[in-house]
Amino acid sequence: MNPALLAVAATETRGLDEEDAELLRKARENADKVVTSTPEPRRRLGYGSVFCIIVNRMIGTGIFRTPNKVIAGTNSVGVSMLFWSFGAVAAMAGVLLYIEFGLTTPIYKWRGIKISIPRSGGELNYLNEILRRPAYLATCVFAIAFILVGNMASNGISFAEHVLEAAGHPVDNGQANGAIRGIALGVATFACLIHGLWRRGGIWLNNAFAVIKIMILLLIVVLGFVALGGHFTTIPAASSNFSNSFSNLRSDSYGYTEAFLAVIFAHGGFNQANYVLSEIDRPRKILKRASLVAVLTVCILYMLVNAAYMIVVPKEIQLESTDVAGQFFEMTLGTLHNNSDVGPRVLSAFMAISSLGNIIVMTYTAARVKQEIAKEGVLPFSKYIASNTRISLSGYFTRHPRSTTEHASSSEETPVYALFLHWIFSVLLVLGTWSMRHSDAYSILVGLYSYSIDAFFGFFLGIGLIYLRLKSDSYWSSFSHSNKVVSYAAAILFAIANAFPLIASFAPPQATNTEALRITWPWFTVPTIGVSLIAAGVAYWLGFYFFLPHIGSRAGKTLKVDRQPLFHEEQGYPVQWHEIVSFSWIVDHGDEDSLFSQRS
Repeated sequence: MNPALLAVAATETRGLDEEDAELLRKARENADKVVTSTPEPRRRLGYGSVFCIIVNRMIGTGIFRTPNKVIAGTNSVGVSMLFWSFGAVAAMAGVLLYIEFGLTTPIYKWRGIKISIPRSGGELNYLNEILRRPAYLATCVFAIAFILVGNMASNGISFAEHVLEAAGHPVDNGQANGAIRGIALGVATFACLIHGLWRRGGIWLNNAFAVIKIMILLLIVVLGFVALGGHFTTIPAASSNFSNSFSNLRSDSYGYTEAFLAVIFAHGGFNQANYVLSEIDRPRKILKRASLVAVLTVCILYMLVNAAYMIVVPKEIQLESTDVAGQFFEMTLGTLHNNSDVGPRVLSAFMAISSLGNIIVMTYTAARVKQEIAKEGVLPFSKYIASNTRISLSGYFTRHPRSTTEHASSSEETPVYALFLHWIFSVLLVLGTWSMRHSDAYSILVGLYSYSIDAFFGFFLGIGLIYLRLKSDSYWSSFSHSNKVVSYAAAILFAIANAFPLIASFAPPQATNTEALRITWPWFTVPTIGVSLIAAGVAYWLGFYFFLPHIGSRAGKTLKVDRQPLFHEEQGYPVQWHEIVSFSWIVDHGDEDSLFSQRS
């Protein structure tokens, strides 16, 4: 065998016992089996990278776009600030819930002892644990929603729009639509290529964007307090905004719903580390600490940034404007320059950076989730989408490569086919919304992700955690290391926070408020399509579970998915090193329990 390949094989079997090492070697030689491997310890995600993954995903364009939606929906400075504080509470509750899920499920036997071992996939694993029967229902419902809207389309459109604005090109005259779509497709392609060919390069890029975003928010905070000290020519609005801040509230629920859903979206992203949990070094320590610090950092920055907006921009101007953040920069940095478009162009540059950072991190994490979905066997071409490929450029960027063997062993596996699936649906949504205004396309795509992925599945997870803790025959209390009171409180708060927009989105706005809320499409668009996505997942499951086993060579058979993890020990506890996955259609004996045991 080639010496380089021998080096790779030796690295793969390091730390495995003889039986597992032989099993891995045979699986590699079997074309019907899929073998995936996690990065070796020195290339896994540490504290800094996990912190940056969460920060980069949470700080998107929401902190720039959302304040306008919140003030328009509530008509109150006081309620707007309360909504942002509620969003922070919901985010902290959410990250506590995801930490508990991530470190408690799935359960494996290791050396004769049942133990929880973290695995990538996020909600996919947790929904399957909550809803174990009927088989594949949770997987199919989540898969359809996440594959369709869990991609780069909205951020790609946003990035293109703001790059053009930062460059001084108008985007609202209808002539820029082709350029916006072309740039969106280009940046989506770039993100998939960087993560497919150079895993570590993508992670370094993610970390850089996280640092830049924190610096941008700190700049806004500093500008706000500098304005409060009277160092700009504009008069600070703090005295007018914070007196009678709860007056003239809106009377209909739709505005509050849209405002709160926007706040929930702006605080979303705290679950990203759970999507790549298998790639985190020492996950039991790093996941909890890095996640909590990251979410707390973003929540504090968000409150300070909104305070800065309120200090500078009067409420009346916020209600009349379509861009609160733009007004802020115009009334601060814009006063230092004779060119009146300096402020808006600076904001556009910041928003382009935020969108691009989101594209980079979401491409990395979402592709891993789609790979895990494929490992459940519910997708066409599951064997390919579930697999990794070793075409990485990592070896070309190592320090002082000494030999071909070292170069080969330094390369990393990446989920190229899952990235391709991610790219395909991003392209379809970018092109499928061509006839819409780019701002409307962005708002609807963001709303769909917030409603279906964040709110619907978030509510289900909150209720599901309570169910698992109350279930008499559940192992949850034995394996979960979370405080019971904190666990219940986090689950209840998270469920309530996500239930509100799920239900209230179907309450129509008053006719007099439609223009104030800047609704340019039917008000029921987002919740209707959101519910339709869930229904499409159920329909897909019905076809997969009841129709597919009755046609062709599958007639009378049931899909059996065998997921066999291989562990090695690190610092006293087992870590998943490899996974062998196989798909086969077997004669159905009605033994659903055995099927589940193979899938968990």
